Amino acid sequence: MRKVWMLAGFCALIFSCGGGGDGVGGGSSSSGTSSVSLYFTDDASMYPEILVKVYEVNLCSDHACQQKVSLFTSQQGLQVDLAKLKDVYHYINTTNIPQGTYNRLEVVMDKNLTITDQSGQQHQAIFVPMQEKPNKPNTVQCTTDGKCYIRFNGAVQPFATGRLVVDFVLKEFEVNASTDPWQVTEVKMKPLTPQSVQDKDREVYIKVQSVGTNSFTGTWMGKTYTVYITQNTTCEINDVKYYGSGCINQITQGMCLEVKSQEDPATSNVLNAVKIESEKQAKCKM
Repeated sequence: MRKVWMLAGFCALIFSCGGGGDGVGGGSSSSGTSSVSLYFTDDASMYPEILVKVYEVNLCSDHACQQKVSLFTSQQGLQVDLAKLKDVYHYINTTNIPQGTYNRLEVVMDKNLTITDQSGQQHQAIFVPMQEKPNKPNTVQCTTDGKCYIRFNGAVQPFATGRLVVDFVLKEFEVNASTDPWQVTEVKMKPLTPQSVQDKDREVYIKVQSVGTNSFTGTWMGKTYTVYITQNTTCEINDVKYYGSGCINQITQGMCLEVKSQEDPATSNVLNAVKIESEKQAKCKM
């Protein structure tokens, strides 16, 4: 059996924010909960595209994940291209969860995924449970409803300080590329310390609502953003590049855009775009 080690990890960055910002972020409340912002990132990929659908991201307070709190949940699933997460923190959402100690991170995904190889050919793939090691961390386990989960071992304490960052990295997929469909059985991880978190751009999917002379408004997960386009903004709309003021003429109501900025979409409603790319509508359907 031929195996390919795929550096296609993504990590969930969990920020416990101490400041109120402009109302999008948050901090501790009197009820013993704190706001947590969730991001995905990746540092390398040997494939141009890896499309997965994420249904849940949970923190567990027990080894079997019977007691869990939700960081993110979606009945229809969030489509994510893991190969496009390099050098960015992709913002998912912010939620309030009880303060405490958590021992696992659980990511629930669709059993089916799509991997594009270096020649541009798409391959259907499936997550396959590792039956011989059902309790080994970082291995894929699947349920009867067409979903699979991966759990990462290690104590998680996102509330130890006002701004503790806990990075969970789906670092490597173990892929059997000799089968049809391809099979993914294991996802490596390593926790990142706060000191290892680099200064990267943030990005967020935005569904365009209205377009002005040098800005547009749009929404993601119920939040409304104003995005400004400057002379330093690069746009890639339907695989054609535009720069500065030429970008705004290509943006229309209803488009799904991936917006990169130095501002954090978890704590700011106003973003100055570094780069904008048009995306498939499925990525903005939440």
